Amino acid sequence: MGFFGFKSSREVEEEKRQAAEEAARKVEQTNLTNLSNLSKGSQVNFAIPYFDVFDPRLQDYGVPVAVHGAIVYAIEDMDLFHSVNRNEAYSDETFKNKLRGQLTKFIKSVVVNAPIDAQIPVVQIERKIMEISELVQQRVMPQVEKLFGITIRSLDITSINIDKESRGYRELKALTADLEKERMMAQHNAQISNFNLNNDLQQDMLRKQSSLNLDAMGRKQELDLGGQEELQRMNLENQRETMRIQREEMQRASRLQTEQTFMGAHQANLNAGVLNNAMDNGINAFRQQPMGGAPQMPGMGANVPQVQYFIGINGQQYGPCDWNKLQQLVQQGLLTQQSYVWKNGMAQWEFAGNVAELAPLFQGTAPQMPGMPPQMPGM
Repeated sequence: MGFFGFKSSREVEEEKRQAAEEAARKVEQTNLTNLSNLSKGSQVNFAIPYFDVFDPRLQDYGVPVAVHGAIVYAIEDMDLFHSVNRNEAYSDETFKNKLRGQLTKFIKSVVVNAPIDAQIPVVQIERKIMEISELVQQRVMPQVEKLFGITIRSLDITSINIDKESRGYRELKALTADLEKERMMAQHNAQISNFNLNNDLQQDMLRKQSSLNLDAMGRKQELDLGGQEELQRMNLENQRETMRIQREEMQRASRLQTEQTFMGAHQANLNAGVLNNAMDNGINAFRQQPMGGAPQMPGMGANVPQVQYFIGINGQQYGPCDWNKLQQLVQQGLLTQQSYVWKNGMAQWEFAGNVAELAPLFQGTAPQMPGMPPQMPGM
């Protein structure tokens, strides 16, 4: 105590120090009480103002992007929280402000790198909010939990906005449209080239096969004797006519497909699928072209059975043959009960003698000797 009841300067300073310590303890106790309430969970909304995101294809112009979201967190381990933040005098509000600051830094980093890391085009980043949100959860949550000693229960991006009036966005949008147009035209040209190549290969294969068939039939015709020469000549003519019809059908389908393809090219910028539909229709038309089968000949008598049979003679298919032709072949000895025959509606080739409809052809004829040719190959 100083003179005349006054306190000394040392005593005054000591009282001030004790009062400051008491006030600090009360503030700390209040903050601890507020922070302890966070164990039940707290939500912080954040809004990150526009920042530039660059597309790898146009590095000169940034596109302004803004991000909004919310984080729900809790302090489940108070000892860990104090250990991590022992040098900080946090209140509830100061803690939330620092949390927002760190979230802004981490989330901006994820969004800025999304065009390269996740292959997300900048012009589509608004529609890719789910992908961006997943990236933020994977990369930001562990860092924030470790930095603050808290448990994050959810971290969601609620909206991503692009400034569509900015120069960067308009330049990037124009470039993207040009690139997409070039890609579609390149794909269109490649499909036309592939179609023409396949068509040329198919026609070349058909010509070669036709030539081989004609040569084989010509050689076989030279070896045949007697009545077989006439039969082989007729068969050769029939095969030539069939192949001529097939070539004409293929050329017609090719011309039609080419016309449809080039008509579809004018709509390639509107719908890239038009070319695929036109090509599919052309190819299906080629695959489903009719395989032949002569119509029934007119002028047949009322008492003559109306039939159309194919016949296997010496390993070759011949026909279709009506009743008069079948009678001629029986008289020439080329059609016997052991010859293979077939017509529409039959499940497989059958001996002529086993077909009840043909029984009148063989009445009064002697059965043929055994040792007839085996079942037609490739039927």
